[in-house]
Amino acid sequence: MLTLAAPSVSAQTITEWSAENRLSLSFHVNDEALQRLLPAGWTSAPSTAPGDRGANLRVVFIDRQVVLDGQGKAFRTGTSRYLVFAVPARNASGEANTVIVRGLSPEGPGAYGVNLTAVVSTVTRSSTAQAEEGGRTEESWRFAAASGERIELQVAYRRALAVKSHAETKLRSALHPELTRTYKIDQAADVVRSASTPDRVESLTFRASGAAFAPLFDGKETLLSVTSLPWYVREVSVP
Repeated sequence: MLTLAAPSVSAQTITEWSAENRLSLSFHVNDEALQRLLPAGWTSAPSTAPGDRGANLRVVFIDRQVVLDGQGKAFRTGTSRYLVFAVPARNASGEANTVIVRGLSPEGPGAYGVNLTAVVSTVTRSSTAQAEEGGRTEESWRFAAASGERIELQVAYRRALAVKSHAETKLRSALHPELTRTYKIDQAADVVRSASTPDRVESLTFRASGAAFAPLFDGKETLLSVTSLPWYVREVSVP
């Protein structure tokens, strides 16, 4: 997932490296409910990009296939899967960052301290390829917390050539906005649905339920874009 670019930061300590497969959904959700999740002094800064103009929330499904710590050793089991709610936001001084406001993870609160602990965390993925076409992919993601929060996604789409890019970006936590994590990212992105590209999504079902999610997904939300990231490599550093 690309976020608002931040200046290069010196004197950083590398804490993590990972290679991942991601799927990102951009929504416009209830503005008032979203604002209540942001820390004091921060306001939502919806996307102005042609493909998902007005998107104020990204739900990012993450399948980390290799996870290393700052010394290059496997972190915990060396793999993990979870999801996060990422909000493009701006503070009173005009600084723009992505703020992580919610998540579901079997590893608990996570680096940003905002994840609910997932007791269900599954992903299945199947792909077919053809000689003259990009092929087709089906994905199913399920996350659930003991408290009743649940996210489910089933999607099928036709693939195209993914676009490689590099980015450096800074993320903050809604719980501790003074703390930052800087990502150096190499990725390949395939936008399978947006307002500015052909729609290659064949089917999609997204469900969000539970007390923590209902105010955002109140039945009036709008899905604006879907992006597959078949590979996403990031190096994480902190001041």
